[in-house]
Amino acid sequence: MSTFDEAVKDIKKAKSVLEQQTGEAVKHPDPLKHKYISFVKSGFRILAGATLCFGEFAIAGGLLIVAELLGIVEELV
Repeated sequence: MSTFDEAVKDIKKAKSVLEQQTGEAVKHPDPLKHKYISFVKSGFRILAGATLCFGEFAIAGGLLIVAELLGIVEELV
């Protein structure tokens, strides 16, 4: 048996153990939602950078805070 086959076997065994511990299948994040939230987050960061160029520090700070909150949401989907 090759090392690759052994690794696949170990991964399947670990997945089985996790499913038994949680009582249900392991949920994976939704990659599409993650991508869209990431794009929106990047938009807020770009806007924050643009507002910094014009000296609007309070607005830039608010946009960066929103971007950071979106980062948290992004990790939870």
